[in-house]
Order: sequence, then structure tokens, then C-alpha cells
Amino acid sequence: MIAALREALDRTLLLMRDELTEDVPDETLLTALTGTEIALVADGRNLASHSAQSAFITAALLMARSGHKVHLVAPDVPLVGPQPPLKRGGIVSSLVDVGRDLLPGISFRVRPSEGEVDLQVDFGSTTSKLHAKRVISVSARPWSASLRSSVPIPWTNTDWPLGGIASGALVAVEAFKAAMWKLYGYAKNARSFADRFALTDTLDFELAPPTTPQPDNLGPLDFISGGAITNAVLYVIARILGVSATGRIVENDIGELTNLNRYALLLRSMVGVSKAHALASIDLGGVRVESVPVRYDRQTAQKIGRFAPRVLVGVDDIPTRWEVQRANPCWLGVGATSHWSSMASFHARGAACAGCLHPIDDPDNRPIPTVAFVSFWAGLLLATYFLREACGKPSPVSQQSTYLTPLRPELPWRTPVAVSERCPVGHKESHIV
Repeated sequence: MIAALREALDRTLLLMRDELTEDVPDETLLTALTGTEIALVADGRNLASHSAQSAFITAALLMARSGHKVHLVAPDVPLVGPQPPLKRGGIVSSLVDVGRDLLPGISFRVRPSEGEVDLQVDFGSTTSKLHAKRVISVSARPWSASLRSSVPIPWTNTDWPLGGIASGALVAVEAFKAAMWKLYGYAKNARSFADRFALTDTLDFELAPPTTPQPDNLGPLDFISGGAITNAVLYVIARILGVSATGRIVENDIGELTNLNRYALLLRSMVGVSKAHALASIDLGGVRVESVPVRYDRQTAQKIGRFAPRVLVGVDDIPTRWEVQRANPCWLGVGATSHWSSMASFHARGAACAGCLHPIDDPDNRPIPTVAFVSFWAGLLLATYFLREACGKPSPVSQQSTYLTPLRPELPWRTPVAVSERCPVGHKESHIV
């Protein structure tokens, strides 16, 4: 079991080693992750809305995918809407059930810890008397998330899930920081470590302006990749109540145990199955996707046929992004990660293209270091760009690219993309209004 857990968390351990001396053994890293205890605390009133349930579930799943011990201190209220990969039922019992099919040896606990937990997360105005080293509270509005230290924040009951999902992702980051601080003695650079993993005590994070419409008819779309970022985008849009969307997953790879640390919809029972087929088999509510189990390139482009008006790309391979851009889709969204950072961008006709943003290939065949919340934030940012486009209120070109290090979420970098003379796409129509 330990060997399987070590394999499942391989990419997370690689990322942790960015900050640590070479002499720290894997067993010490695993102990820091699995020895970090979190209590997610909510009462029935604060867990009644779809937004709050999306927050609670997102936090629990992201923490579990990092190997933490998560205590679900909440009533088993019925789920308001779809919450894949959970099945319909009570929120706690459904989480416990899916928790048995995540990382080997990791499961949710339904009773408070008898000792002191590393982090207690109160949802909304919930209050409790647990023993915790640190207490934070979270809440959300439709398009934004809020986090406070030891100060309850009333939850805005809303069905729109984006803000709630963001709040769940924020607290998953704070849980991971608690694990990393157990390793401070192994830090390569003590000052850099302290800056990177500084605790966030007060934050209001806005995904989109509060007046942004809330679309549910998303039309046809195509996904290039069935990896972590596509998982995260589907995780997000499947939670929109009344959503209607159809899509294709273009992906030729097979799910592996090492994917479990960051694929938001992947269960251990799906390992060994085509990633595209696995996603197509999940109940995503009103989102219907079909699998196209091939790699996208010039040779397969003709077989795949014309793209949907909107295409979302989550591949690490930069030349594949160029190839998709050469097909000149009406709207292209790209999500990516690099170590501790999450990125997303959009490319509509008349604006700088994906080749302009990344004009140089950066080939690297080594395993990619990453962690659940980094991949998830890339997908959440990409889903936000897509939803703003789908509702007819697209993000301004002055915010065409977003670069976020979730460990420091107060500092998102939203910028325009300049048309590059070095653009390898060579598709002038993409740059002409």
C-alpha cells in the first residue's frame, strides 16, 4: 500500500523537492503529507446551497489527492446538484464512498479528530469547538471567494458554483502549506521557503466581475487532452445547474496511478482505461462528451474533422497548441502549469494567438512536477475564460493571459498578449480583426 501511495503521489513529491535539500527521503515527504490533518466544518444552514456544497467537496477532494487526513465534520445533507465524481446522495456519505476510490490508503473520516488538527476550515458562519493549530473561514459569492483567519464570514446562498469552487481550491492550498511547514528544517533556502509558503489570512479573490452573466447553454466544444486541466474544466462546468453542453475529448493516452494526485475526476478504478473513454463514462449532468482516442497532430487533424466554435487545450506540449491554433478555431482557450504556477489564456480571432504567447518550444520528457491545486487552478481559470465567452461578455484583451501562483493567490497577473513577429503559427487571419 505504501509503495502504491508513493507512486500515486510521485509528481507531488517531485514538486516538493523543488524547495528541499536532496537528503530528505521520500518517506519523510509522505509522512508530512499524510500526517497533515484537516477538519472541514459546516452546519446544515451553511451547507444548504449548491455553492457551499461545491466548496466543501472541492476542498475535500483536492486535499485527499495530496494525501492529507480529512475529517468531514458536517451533517449528511442531500446534494443540491451534480457533483462528479460523486454519485447522488448525502454530501458526507457520497464523499466517503468516492474517497475509497482515490489514492491508495487514503480515505475520509466522518468524526472529529481526537487530537489537534493542523487546520480547521469553517464554512460560512459555522462555529465549532475543535482543537486546531489554525482556524480559517471561507465564503463565496457567485464569481468570487473569500478567506479569513478566525473570523466567520456569512455564506451567500447561491446556486452558481464558481465562487464556491474557488473557495474550496483556496483552502486546499492552505492545507498543503501546513504539510510543507513540517519540512522547514529541510528547506534549501529558509527565506525563500518562508515567503513561498507564507500563510494567507485575508483574501478576496475575484474570478470575474460580479455582474458577469451566468450561462448554462454552452453549446458544442472540443477538448484537446483528457489530462488534469481538462478534468478540472469539466469538473467546473458540470456543476452548473441546468447546464447543456456537448463536446469531444481528443486524447490517446491511458490513465495511470501517477495521475490520481491531480486529475479532478479520475478514480483509482479508472486507472488503465483510456483517459478519453474514462471522462466520457462519467455522469457529468447536462454535459455530454464523447471520446476521440487519438493524439492531435497534422496527420490526425483530417480524421478529427472541423473543430467546434470553441476549443479548450490542456496539453503541456507547446507545438500541439500551435497545431490547434493553425486550424483557426473561432475561440481557443489554453491552460497550463509550471511547477507552482497555473496559467490560462484565450485567443479569439483578431487577437494575438497561442503561438504569439508561447513562440518557443520548451521540450522536456521528464516527469512533470505538479500538485492537485496547481492543475486545478489552471482549469478553473480556463473555465472562467470559457464561461465569459459563452455568455457573450468575454474577458477584455487587456486580461488575455492570467498567471497565478496559488500559494500567493493575492497576486494574480492578468496581462494582454502582444502579436509576436516570432509567432510560429504563421496564420495571419488569427491576428486580424
